[in-house]
Amino acid sequence: MKKALFALLVACCVWAAWDATRPVDNYVVKATAGEGDTLWHMVGDTMQREGDRRDIREVIFYTKKISNLKGDLQPGDIVLIPIEVRR
Repeated sequence: MKKALFALLVACCVWAAWDATRPVDNYVVKATAGEGDTLWHMVGDTMQREGDRRDIREVIFYTKKISNLKGDLQPGDIVLIPIEVRR
């Protein structure tokens, strides 16, 4: 049993090391808010479409920061969504 758990631990460590060394593409997607759009849905849809697997709350935080969004999202607002995709 101990050997199996040790082998599993080693496999997990090797996989984590391999995943951390994969190249990352960073870019920004520009979107325009429409009537009834929410930041949560705009960011979530963009992340899903682009293949970004980070926590949506982290991406929303940076989206607000780089888009200079202070209050509620208004139709016509330009939203800059930072995307990070591992190849």
